[in-house]
Amino acid sequence: MSETDEPKPPKVDRKVKPPSAEDIEAAEMARLCREAVEVVGADAIMVVWTKQRRRKTTVYQTSLGNGLTVVGLMRWVAAKVEEMDDPDDDEEEDDGEDDED
Repeated sequence: MSETDEPKPPKVDRKVKPPSAEDIEAAEMARLCREAVEVVGADAIMVVWTKQRRRKTTVYQTSLGNGLTVVGLMRWVAAKVEEMDDPDDDEEEDDGEDDED
């Protein structure tokens, strides 16, 4: 085999792209979740946060733990929010008197 028949090594891109600010923030939130799991012994952690830039709000989330537990946690939170927002469920206080005459 001659030298010209040997395959050339692949070109390596030596430019390393620095992580974006969003990647750094997501990694930090994941680290905080892992720390919370260790400290409180949680089965699942779900963190939701918002950021506003240029009058536009973006919602971010991260979770850690058993996938089914995280889904159950999300459903529980959604039910609690719906419960707080539902004005039809507000019961009037009963003063002990009948409203009928």
